Amino acid sequence: ARAAAPARRAAAKLALGGCSSSGSSSKGALSMGRTRRASTKAAAVEFSFSGGSSASGVALADRPAWMKPFTIFASQVKAQRWREYWDREWNSRDITYAAFIGGMHLLCLAAPFTFSWANLAFGVAMYVVTGMLGITLSYHRQLSHKSFTTPKWLEYALAYCGVLSMQGPPIEWVSAHRYHHQFCDTPKDPHTPHEGFWHSHAGWLLDNDVNDERCGMRGNCQDMTRQPFYQWLERTYIWHPMLFGALTFAIGGFGALVWGVALRTVWVWHITWAVNSISHVWGKQAWNTGDESRNNLLIGILAFGEGWHNNHHAFEYSARHGLEWQQFDMTWISICFLKFLGLADNIRLPSEAAMNKLRLPPATA
Repeated sequence: ARAAAPARRAAAKLALGGCSSSGSSSKGALSMGRTRRASTKAAAVEFSFSGGSSASGVALADRPAWMKPFTIFASQVKAQRWREYWDREWNSRDITYAAFIGGMHLLCLAAPFTFSWANLAFGVAMYVVTGMLGITLSYHRQLSHKSFTTPKWLEYALAYCGVLSMQGPPIEWVSAHRYHHQFCDTPKDPHTPHEGFWHSHAGWLLDNDVNDERCGMRGNCQDMTRQPFYQWLERTYIWHPMLFGALTFAIGGFGALVWGVALRTVWVWHITWAVNSISHVWGKQAWNTGDESRNNLLIGILAFGEGWHNNHHAFEYSARHGLEWQQFDMTWISICFLKFLGLADNIRLPSEAAMNKLRLPPATA
């Protein structure tokens, strides 16, 4: 068990009950633990550093270098690694994921030798289809946060675009993300930067024993587990990207496979991961969210509006993340277009009263 400051432990104790048995309810997950916001900010720096001892009771001065607290470069975020990446037992999923992620990166090395304008166009198109329509619009804003509704046929079509991003089936992705919001930047957060930048970016994907403890339950997305379509995707997930890759190779050849599948997938992976890492370390905070979320311009552009992450953590339910006119949010524009076509409804936005309640003074923001 990981050590935590008394304030953190008390705050987390109530929250942990939701996933230690049958998981929190969908409604509870969507509320994202508003009541802990006030205390979380003060306790954030105490994530692992109070008491002078590690989870194993080792005094701070006696810890190995990799276990000692540190501040992430050019930020105010304090971190401490609890787990060695290499000097630990890897389970079969850790090894499989590492091999697959590494293999996809290696395949990208063929990109300079297979370039063509057609392959580039195909890769960019699939970046939009899987990255924006699949991840930011479907998996994130519609399924995870219920920011808007669409006809079921469109909801399922958009979710299928997310399947092709190779970030996991919808139920798994949504469940982990809801846990992230419910326990943001606490020891139960699957990808907090308080365990280091690499952990929040991709390292958490390769430590599945810990992930199972933190977010292995699926009780927080019963709204999806009851639907046969999402159950089917959970059972057959691996076959869909494989079939798409085979069709891409058969129609477009090796170059299309490299640009439209491998390079595009790796690009979307890192953009998505950067929301979890970069947007929790570098940027500005406009809202008193009680966590490390930041608004980051670069990620806001590359991730189709997801980089306005402090806005998002302030108002998780909001279909619009770029709340200011200058905060470009391509996913929000897409939702507005669906609304224009009569395909999006029940669009949720924060009220002025809610915004005034959480807004930080300009000097602080």
